[in-house]
This record gives sequence, structure tokens and C-alpha cells, in this order.
Amino acid sequence: MSVIKSRRTRIYLGGMLQGTLVKRLAIGWTVYNLLLFHGLFLVAYLEGQRGGAEEAQPTLLQCYESFAWQNRLLIFGACAAGPIFLWDVIRCTHRVAGPLVRLENTLLRMAKGETVQEIKFRKGDWLTSLERALNIYLSSRAAATEKAADDAAPSMPEFATAAAVPDARVVAQGDHDLNDLLRELRDINETLAALNMGHAETIGDSSGFMPFGQDRPPRF
Repeated sequence: MSVIKSRRTRIYLGGMLQGTLVKRLAIGWTVYNLLLFHGLFLVAYLEGQRGGAEEAQPTLLQCYESFAWQNRLLIFGACAAGPIFLWDVIRCTHRVAGPLVRLENTLLRMAKGETVQEIKFRKGDWLTSLERALNIYLSSRAAATEKAADDAAPSMPEFATAAAVPDARVVAQGDHDLNDLLRELRDINETLAALNMGHAETIGDSSGFMPFGQDRPPRF
């Protein structure tokens, strides 16, 4: 068993969650500031055209350059705040994407057969409820495995004892077959003895005497 601890060193992990969210926020931030700047320029340009109708009007490019110089602090503020905003988004999404990556790696290790006892996320991660639920599942799974092992352990000697002790019916059947075989052998022995005795009597009658040792049937 092993305890999986989070040791992430990278802040930006990419992937579908963090990578997609950061890209969309970056695009949204850029589009928002462009629309805001050009909307303010359009309002200022229309007001200038209405107020100075009798005077010579500057070109659109001159008006744009003049408005950009007057609102240069707005442009610099947007350019400076953009990276800070994206960095904060990356750090916040890392508190969600990091535990999900750790969970994915843990499930892959469990699929390979490795036993995981506990998983711990980093301090500050947001998915603490997921960490507790996963640890509860791992604890119940380990308890169920130990219980199954304890239940299977006593049954093994009983199986061995049952295999070592032969069945009484099998023993009785074996004895019965052996008795039948001995009975058949005894009948065959008696038949052969009777045949030998009859053959010896025939020889004795034809010769007039019985040789010594032939008055009894041979033993088998």
C-alpha cells in the first residue's frame, strides 16, 4: 500500500480545463479592452465633429493618434493588468486542475494493479471534498479486501481436510469389489482342485495303483 502525495512543481498544467480557460480569458480580456478603447474613441470623435462643424476638422488618423496619446495611461494600465490577471487565473485554476491530474494518475496506477491506501492533495487545493470522498472509498475498499481474505483463510484447511479424508462410500465400494474378487478367485481355485482330483482318480484306475503324493489335490 502507498500514500499518494501531491508534489506538483508546475503551475500551468495545460489540458482541457486550465489551458482552455486561460486562453479564453486572455482572448476575452484583449477583446474587452479593444472594444472599450475604441468605443471611447468613437464617442470622443463624434463629439468633436459636432462641436467644431465650422472649423477645419482633423483627419480620422490624427484624431485617433491624439486620443491614444491623451488616454495612454488607459492603454498602459490594460497592458500591465493583463498579465497579472492571467497569472492569477492560472494560479486559481491550478488549485482545481492539479487535484484532477493527481486523481487521474491515481486511477491509472490503480488500474495497473497498484494498491493505493490514501491520496493527499496540496495545501490550498480547492477539491478537498473530492479528496475526502476518494479516501473514504479507498478505506472501504481496503477493508472489504481484508475481510474477503479473512473469510477465505479458514475455508482452506477445511477443504484440505475434506480432500485428505476419503469418502466412506468410496471405501465401502472398494471393500465390496475386493471381496467379490477374492470370492471369484476362491471359486476358481476350488474348480481347479476338483478337476485335478478327477484327473488323478482316472489315472489311478487305469494303472492299478496311485503314486505317492497324488492322493491329495494340489494346493494353490
